[in-house]
Amino acid sequence: MLVILSMAMIVADVRYAVFSQVRPYLTLLVTPIQVVVNTPQKMLNWAGEHLASREGLVKENQSLHAEILILRSRQQRLESLQAENVRLRELLDASQRVDEKIVMAEVIGFDQNAYSHKLMIDKGFSSGAYIGQPVLDATGVLGQVVETAAYSSRVLLIADASHFVPVQLSRTGFRGILRGTGSLTSMELMSVPRSVDIKKGDVLTTSGLDKRFPSGYPVGVVRSVKYTQGKAYADVDVVPLAQLGRSRHVMLIEKPKVGR
Repeated sequence: MLVILSMAMIVADVRYAVFSQVRPYLTLLVTPIQVVVNTPQKMLNWAGEHLASREGLVKENQSLHAEILILRSRQQRLESLQAENVRLRELLDASQRVDEKIVMAEVIGFDQNAYSHKLMIDKGFSSGAYIGQPVLDATGVLGQVVETAAYSSRVLLIADASHFVPVQLSRTGFRGILRGTGSLTSMELMSVPRSVDIKKGDVLTTSGLDKRFPSGYPVGVVRSVKYTQGKAYADVDVVPLAQLGRSRHVMLIEKPKVGR
């Protein structure tokens, strides 16, 4: 209706001179009409510009998010490489402290069995690996080889419930048997009389009595000693020193020579 009225006034202004005298007044009348007519178009233009601007911001946000993910991935990779370099330096330092001849190996797999703790390494009998061979990482005794193939071997961890290691207390020389409990963070020192001088923080090393593990290698640290009334032996909980389940590089220790 407003549009028709505006067109009629325009035509009349062209054909009839009388409208020249009232044109200023008509302009005042028509201007609000033009504003009303143009408003929807302006709103559409504004909405289009706003939508385009929003889409641009969304795309920019997605691009920045992708860049952040890439940078985080690179940072994690760098941190992983730095951590691996630290572990390799620790293993190198440890290998220099080992008297026996060693073979370096890399862990290539773990047994997915809740009742057995074994790992696979990339050295087999072609590299001199043999059943019963001691295996260490940079921090302590890890386990022993129980199966060999040409280019790989399976290692039973000391945390396995079927594994036993003859050990001795570094502080007092007391000798005992350290048994795996099935947990990677806890082992049991068996048959410790109540009279034995043992306390939290004592370090246990291999005693060498089984002729399998050379003597003097660190195995674990006493975490707690508990005495129960009526029991002849103390309950001694030990934390393994080796990075069980986390070591990536290990050392195979050659069997000590006879007479050594």
